[in-house]
Amino acid sequence: MSEKDEMLARIEDYLTEHGLPLHKKFKCLNPAHNDRHPSMSYDPKRHRVHCFSCGADYDLVDLVSIEEGLDNRAAFRRCAERYGLKKTHVSFFPETRPEQGKPRRRKKPTEPTEKPKPIDPDTTRYLELCRERAGETGYFALRGIPEEIVRRFGLGYDPAQQCVVLPCDGGAYVRRSVTGKRYLNQKGQGSPLWGEALLDGDAPVFVVEGYFDALSIWTLGGQALALNGSPNARKLIAAVERREKHAPLILIPDSDEAGQAWANEVCKALPDAAVAPAIEGAKDMNELLLNDRHAAKQILTGGIAAWQEGLAARQAVEQEAVLAYRQTSAGGQIAAFQRYIVQQARIPAIRTGFDGLDKRLDGGLYPGLYVFGAISSLGKTAFLMQVADQIARQGQDVLVFSLEMSRFELMARSVSRETFRLASDYRLAKTVRGVLDGRRYAGYTADERRLLDDALIEYMSYADHIYIFEGDHETGLDEILRAVETHFERTGNVPVVIIDYLQIIAPVDVHFTDKQNTDRVVCGLKKLSRHWACPVIAISSFNRENYNTEVSMNAFKESGGIDYSADVLLGLQARGAGRRDFNIDVEKRKDPRELELKIIKNRSAALGDPIEYLYYPAFSCFSEH
Repeated sequence: MSEKDEMLARIEDYLTEHGLPLHKKFKCLNPAHNDRHPSMSYDPKRHRVHCFSCGADYDLVDLVSIEEGLDNRAAFRRCAERYGLKKTHVSFFPETRPEQGKPRRRKKPTEPTEKPKPIDPDTTRYLELCRERAGETGYFALRGIPEEIVRRFGLGYDPAQQCVVLPCDGGAYVRRSVTGKRYLNQKGQGSPLWGEALLDGDAPVFVVEGYFDALSIWTLGGQALALNGSPNARKLIAAVERREKHAPLILIPDSDEAGQAWANEVCKALPDAAVAPAIEGAKDMNELLLNDRHAAKQILTGGIAAWQEGLAARQAVEQEAVLAYRQTSAGGQIAAFQRYIVQQARIPAIRTGFDGLDKRLDGGLYPGLYVFGAISSLGKTAFLMQVADQIARQGQDVLVFSLEMSRFELMARSVSRETFRLASDYRLAKTVRGVLDGRRYAGYTADERRLLDDALIEYMSYADHIYIFEGDHETGLDEILRAVETHFERTGNVPVVIIDYLQIIAPVDVHFTDKQNTDRVVCGLKKLSRHWACPVIAISSFNRENYNTEVSMNAFKESGGIDYSADVLLGLQARGAGRRDFNIDVEKRKDPRELELKIIKNRSAALGDPIEYLYYPAFSCFSEH
């Protein structure tokens, strides 16, 4: 040992003189570091003190310089005087300390590439040489890492760079300076994860930020993966997502904002990850290992408990989901089925007021989607408005969405129909125009006025149950759904819904074809009937090629999925439709018209023969023939 080295070794005397221990940690001697927890210790192999919190690394000259406020040369001479160095010439003291040498010239960062750069072929030999020299540094012991762990993971020492060498997966490595708080990453490799292979196992893996934190956990008997920097949280997430199955993860972040940030990022992406209890009294797991080994062990125990609690909670949720799913089977719904039967017994069928139709519908209208079709101007609206009036007479609310005719036109039709029904002489009955045109009233006889008054009184007896919503081509499915919900909220009554007519409801999506939009609307109306357990009756137009043919399901084919989604399909036609000598224009001129109502589809009953009607178009009145 040179005379200078002998002097520097007297740092032990300096520490003893100042009451500082040689074999345990003491508070950092860096004046700029407010060290609340002892973070500095003495390295007898290097004759230096090192702080594992702020990274300060001092020899005897540094300590004297700090204590007496001297520059390096003056502090060197003072040490020579105090600790017996005979030669005090300045040449013994270097102009710059090794870690304070001329800064290296920074290289311009290279653009990232998709493929990682190949590992230096000399890497294997380099790591072997560093492993062989691991015993030349006391740095591992200072960090609380036993020789067994050093040998197990092939940790090494590079005296030329004054750094420990920490192997990672795939031949990569990171290097940690023993003279300062800094990492020297392998050229071209960046900062890799350490321990990624653990993700393929079944045992819980602790995830920490630093390499020495992971080594600390291995020292305590656990297994750990190191991010080697908080930004590598994204690498961990990517590594987990590449696997169909991965080991349970328990996060132990550093006790600072950066640690909490990466833990939150991982938990957000990997919600199955558990978080160990927060570190107290230290910055990270390595510092806690050195300060309080028992407390460090408790962090691992608490992390395992947190993972087990999370696992039990997830299993309980999964078990509940399985049980809930099994309840959706027919066997699981028997009790609900029995309640439904009891409930349906309290909800009788709603009669249409046409006895023949009610009989064919097994009593009347039930919850479901009814589609009523006919060719243009045959009497579709008049038929369903008469049904609406006859339902309202029973005290049942009816919501009518009229997308073509005004509210008052429909009301006038009802009053006109009542004049026809009440008149002893149908010549006294009034048409819609006769009801609406107030200028004609002056010319009406007393009998005509009396008939109008009686018809209005009759209409008023059930009109409180009829709600007519005027719409247009801008009226969409959402407005219909909201109107039904509003009606129930304000009256407490579930209504029968009538829509006139299906094809002019506003498109669900302007980019869809007419057929696609009709499909969506029909599905929406089907859901409406199921949600509110009410009959929904929609008028549908027919294809022009079906004007002179007998009513069939083909008439609905080009109108969307009506024939598939509807529970009941009803078609109104002139009697004799489909015969060779049939002429629809001739049939429309008849008064009354002879019409037939065919049940084309009925999910819950037989179809039966057509029902015959006489229709008086001047008074919007139907009667079963």
